Parts: sequence; C-alpha cells; structure tokens
Amino acid sequence: MYSKKENIQQLISLLIQSNVSHIVISPGSRNMPLAESFYSDKSFHCYSVTDERSAGFFAIGLILKYNAPVAICCTSGSALLNYGSAISEAFYQELPLLVISADRPQAWIGQMDGQTLQQTNLFGNLVGKEVNLPIIKTEEDRWFCNRLINEALLFLDLKNRPVHINIPIDEPFFDCSAKSIPSCRKINTNRDFKEDWARASRPLIIVGQLHPAEAKMVAECLALLNCPILSENIGNIENIDNNIPLFDAILMNPSTEFTPDLVIYLGGHVISKRLKNWLRNLTPQRCWRIDSSDEIRDTFQCLTDIFIGKPTDFFTPLSPKSADNEYLACWKSANKKMQKKINLFNFSNHLTLRALKDVIEKIPMNSALFLGNSNTIRQTQFFLRKGISYFCNRGINGIDGSLSAAVGYAATSENQTFLIIGDLSFFYDMNALWNNHVSKNLHILLVNNKGGGIFKSLPGLSPSEAVNKLIITENNISAKGWAESVGVTYLHADGFSLSEDLIMRFVSPNDSPVLLELNCESERAAQEYAQFIEFLQQC
Repeated sequence: MYSKKENIQQLISLLIQSNVSHIVISPGSRNMPLAESFYSDKSFHCYSVTDERSAGFFAIGLILKYNAPVAICCTSGSALLNYGSAISEAFYQELPLLVISADRPQAWIGQMDGQTLQQTNLFGNLVGKEVNLPIIKTEEDRWFCNRLINEALLFLDLKNRPVHINIPIDEPFFDCSAKSIPSCRKINTNRDFKEDWARASRPLIIVGQLHPAEAKMVAECLALLNCPILSENIGNIENIDNNIPLFDAILMNPSTEFTPDLVIYLGGHVISKRLKNWLRNLTPQRCWRIDSSDEIRDTFQCLTDIFIGKPTDFFTPLSPKSADNEYLACWKSANKKMQKKINLFNFSNHLTLRALKDVIEKIPMNSALFLGNSNTIRQTQFFLRKGISYFCNRGINGIDGSLSAAVGYAATSENQTFLIIGDLSFFYDMNALWNNHVSKNLHILLVNNKGGGIFKSLPGLSPSEAVNKLIITENNISAKGWAESVGVTYLHADGFSLSEDLIMRFVSPNDSPVLLELNCESERAAQEYAQFIEFLQQC
C-alpha cells in the first residue's frame, strides 16, 4: 500500500519511470510513509541500514556494483547530517547518489518542535542539485512538485553528482491506504524525435527571444519545415512565409482549428500572456523544448521532452511537412485577415499607436531597435518591420536598464540604433546618458504618458488615489532639460503635432544623439489602445 501524500506518490512514480530501483532506508517516523511506499512496490529493492553514515557508503557500494543511481532515505532532523561524509565522497567520485529526506512542514522549523532543523541548503555545493517539494494543496502545487522532481532526476541522469530531494510531510502521515499511485508526467531528454515528428499532423513551433545572428541560422531551418511559426518581434524571425507574427491578436478568439498535436518551443522569453494561457489550458500531449542548457523550462506547464543542443542540430534531420497542409493554411489565413483589420483601423485619432506605427515604418533598414518592457514591447508587435533587429531586456522583464542597454549597443555600432521607451523606464535609467560613450547613432523615442500606462490596462486593478500616486506614479516631468544638458538633440511632439517632417528629423543621421519626446495623456492613451484591441476582437 502507498502513502496518500501526493508529493510522495509523484516521487514514487517518477523514480520508477527513471529506473531508480535500489533504496537504502534508515529507520524513523517521518520517513515511514516513504519506506512503506517503497516496500510496497516490486519495482524497488529495499535495504535497511540503521546508521545513516553507514547507509550512505552502503549506497555508494551499490552504485559501484550496478553503475546506476541509488537512493538513500532518512527521517527528519539530525539524521540527515550523518549523510554528509558519503555525499562528499559521491560528489568527488562523480557518483549518482540520490538523497531523499523527510522533513517537517516549513512553518515548524526553528519552533522548538522535535527533530527539526533547516534541511534545505544543508550540503551547499556538495550536491549538484537540491529541490524542496511542496505539500500539495492546489493544481499549481501539483505542477510545481512534478517539475521539481523531474529537474532533480534529470540532473541525476546527466551529471553523475549527488542530488538532494527534501520532502516536507504534514500530519497525519501514517495513512498508507492508497492501493495504487497515479500516472505522473515524466520529462524525457535527448531521445530520437524523428518518428514522433513524422506522425505529427499539426505541429506548432514557438520561437522566443533570439539574438539576430542566431535567429538568422534558425530561420533557414524553419523555412523548410512548412509548419506555423509563432514568433514575436524580439524573436527576429523574418522573411519566412510561415511566420505568424500576429498570433497574439488571433488568439483573442481562438478556434479549435488552431489546436496543435505537437508544440516545439525554442529561444528565450515569449511576451504573449494570451499564448501562455492558451497552451496551459490546452495541455497538448507532446511539448518539446530545445535548449542548450539542461534546465527544465516548463513555460506552458505541459513539457514532455527536452532536446539539449542547438536548434539547428534539432531541426536539420527533420523531414518537411507538405507545403499545402491545412494546419499551416489556417494560421496563415488568420494572420492575413488580422493584418487586413489592422490596415483598416483609423490610426489618425490614436496618437501613441499612430506614432509607433509611423516611426517604425521610417526606421532605416539594418538598424537596431531596442524596446521598453511594458506597453512598448506589446504595442509595437502590431507594426512588425522586416530588415531591422529587435532587442529587449526580457530576461527578467523589469523596467531597469532599457536605456543603458541601447546606449551600450550604439556605442560600438556603425548602424543606427533606436530605442522606444516609456517615461517610467526612461527616468529610472536616465543616468545612462551620463557617460562619454553616447553615440550620435542613438535615437530615442520617449513615449511620455505621465506615468505607468500599462497599469491602466490591467484587469482587476481599480483606479484609486493610492493606485494613481503609488503604482501608476502620475507625474508631469519632461526630459528636455536633462537631454540638452548631456548634449542630446531634443525634439518634442505634443497633441497631434507628430508630422512627417519631425519623424524624418528623428530617424535621419544626426551630428549628435537625438531624443523625441512624445507627450500624451495617460488616460487617453489607455483608452485609445483599448479601442484598438476591441476593433481587432470583432469578428
């Protein structure tokens, strides 16, 4: 019989699927549900060794005999400390020793309760990987627990270093009445993908943020596959007929015809929250991640496989799909219809959107375009331009450093470098212009809507005095004085005065860096964007 604790059930299931079959168990009460569960399943060979120090070295002997991972399991408290010597030996012998420790719930650590100590980070750099499993209460806990165990076992398989899985177990914990354990998702790595690719009739490839140089190599492979590619501006995938840049707008009204039977995800961050939520709700049966690291990045909560290596190495052996397949056709048709909608929209009365559209259209070919992280990165997606390289600080997605990164890039670039940025991001990082390396090739479009405009579009955030003052941070600050004091040419547009002549002055080469400040009312800018989205949502 098995423990009814879900985190234990998941661990049992994944150990079986990972072929970890030898378990050395030392006695205790908190690890009793683990011991009972191991002993009840014929997949495991259980050994009883009372002294934890000896148990650790006993397990090393088994590893050496079977050339396979072996687990040691103990109760909470000082018992775990006694594994230290064996863990250090396994680390420097490069042996796959799996340490499984039962623990008390975190709330009781340090509260003078019996057999408690801080068991996380106990062995520092003597373990290659450590995870602390949650006590499962919600669906998110369930997904998180599964991901953590997969991460630990993947590391154990790839690195041959000790791994520590710590399991808080709450009371009552003696109930081992479960007759079976549910099937649990196992994330696999570096298998042969060609057969599953050949069977897929609706494969969908998602490209996150890529450096333009890498994107160019990836694009050459993707162009041959004849399947839809969902990539935003920072993916830098261009000149591919099967790229669907307006997918976020398409997914405002998703149809079942867009449902994939295989998802392949490569590159960095994806901006679209709509895409993430769509896939998290769909939970496709197969989701593959291409990554040069061995980290598990389960963005869509449905990851099944990881290919560790370069995207070009993954895609080159794959056979292309039929050029006239229906799945690609439905995405291309939807993208074409959405582009027509955007072209039909009357931008003349929408200052911010019109400015973004007009400026991006006039940026010279081969320029670099840096984007701020809030409204800017989202709104510019509707005005994707070929022939320019997109950059954005999407590693953490914070507002800091957007201006500095553009200044640094422009400092050694022979081509024009553009930055579109909001006022909070700009003023947060304004000292980026206070150095001797600000290139005359730098062009900054500052969209000054007097505060954090993105917060006015967040669902559920009601306007209040506190929100306006402390979150949106309403202000009436101009960049004029600062720009001129550091030798930057200052241009200004207010209301509807953004003429074509002013845009051309902004985008043309200058004898100094140039900043164009576009002043607009925050409330109006938010309303204009909402009207645009409502127009696109109409069937």
